Amino acid sequence: MIFEVVIEPRAILDIQEAINYYETKQEDLGEYFYEVINEHIELLTQNPYFQIRYKDYHGLPAKNSHL
Repeated sequence: MIFEVVIEPRAILDIQEAINYYETKQEDLGEYFYEVINEHIELLTQNPYFQIRYKDYHGLPAKNSHL
């Protein structure tokens, strides 16, 4: 079963700020971060019950040793 992942507008702004930040640190690092985030979103569509953070909010920490 596939679930819909809803990303709050503030989170989208935070993600874009992170992409911009990583891009200033190293070329293509922002793009890599974007790909990691997309992979995590895809995982959440398949298994939204990975981790319950608060009430009906679920999350998947985005950890990567390359960032």
